[in-house]
Amino acid sequence: MRTSPEAKEYHKIKNRLFVINLLFSLLILVTLILSGFSSSLKSALSGFSSNTLFLNGLFILVLSLIFYILGFPLEFYEGFVLEHRFKLSNQGLSSYLKDNFKKSLLSLVIGLIAIEVLYLFLAGFAQVWWILAAGGWFLLTVVLSKITPNVFIPLFYKYLPLKDEELRQKIKEMFAQTQTPLKDVYMIDFSAKTKKLNAMVAGFGKSRRVILTDNLLAELSHDEILSIVAHELGHYKNRDTIKIIVFSALITGIMFFLSDIILKRSFYYFGYSSIADIAGFPLFCLGMLILGLFSLPLQNGFIRALETKADMDSLKLTQKPEVFISMMEKLARKNLADVQPSRLVEFMLYDHPPIGKRIKLAQEKKGSESFFSKEEGGEK
Repeated sequence: MRTSPEAKEYHKIKNRLFVINLLFSLLILVTLILSGFSSSLKSALSGFSSNTLFLNGLFILVLSLIFYILGFPLEFYEGFVLEHRFKLSNQGLSSYLKDNFKKSLLSLVIGLIAIEVLYLFLAGFAQVWWILAAGGWFLLTVVLSKITPNVFIPLFYKYLPLKDEELRQKIKEMFAQTQTPLKDVYMIDFSAKTKKLNAMVAGFGKSRRVILTDNLLAELSHDEILSIVAHELGHYKNRDTIKIIVFSALITGIMFFLSDIILKRSFYYFGYSSIADIAGFPLFCLGMLILGLFSLPLQNGFIRALETKADMDSLKLTQKPEVFISMMEKLARKNLADVQPSRLVEFMLYDHPPIGKRIKLAQEKKGSESFFSKEEGGEK
């Protein structure tokens, strides 16, 4: 299967936007630091209160507003204009703006709490703050993973009963076969906003649920949907969610450690009183942004390896490689996927193997009797 010309153009623009957004963020942060605006903003806000928590919060609110206003045109183009240009979106302007506001507000609330805690660590535990921050990042990620199905998804989509009882029973039987707890199977009204196909398994333990989008149900057969669900089951069987959370916390901890070195060697140069000076937050963000760019291929490579293993688990569980291939081909067409991106783009930006490689894996396993004869049922 080859990437369609339309998909190639779509991803060429997306990749360019990634670079533009990165350079734009770097430019804003460097300007805030070198112009002295960050220090001036803190001084101006100090007149409202001498309470550190209040001052830090107010500083983050103002800075977030600046970033939001400056970054909105690019975000609007990528999230609304581009999606409509390539006929991937069904969402109206008012609906997009409403969702964008909710997403931004959620990010602000979560970010504000996280940054306030971070600066408490910086002020009270200057030598080991990065260890505490890494632990906090781990806990935050676990909590967000736990509450997303019940709190965040319903803010943007409606859970609807799955009317296809036959499919529900097939999915439940698959979970029972692998001894995996399942609360239920739900459908969400994805087609009201996008033409892309998606599915997920969300939650932990007894709260685990399969979530299928309505457009996925309309486009894929039962066997193709079961192939996707089997892939997600592979993730749970291999405990990939906790692996990703732990790996992310380790990488983030290393980034915090390196940021500690950067802050302690440079805060005085820019006129900040200490590493806990909120005026130095843009400097902290600049360091984390650069470090994050270098760590991105490492994190994506780790996740790609887990995704490949989950694909293999799906093939073993369903025993239908031809169905896996047809499912991937449909996803590629409907989602305008780049089936064969360049090695650099895959290395930097892909947290899933390209669809071309996933199809090739299934084709290679298709004629392997030894692969499909391995015992899989009941593994945890």
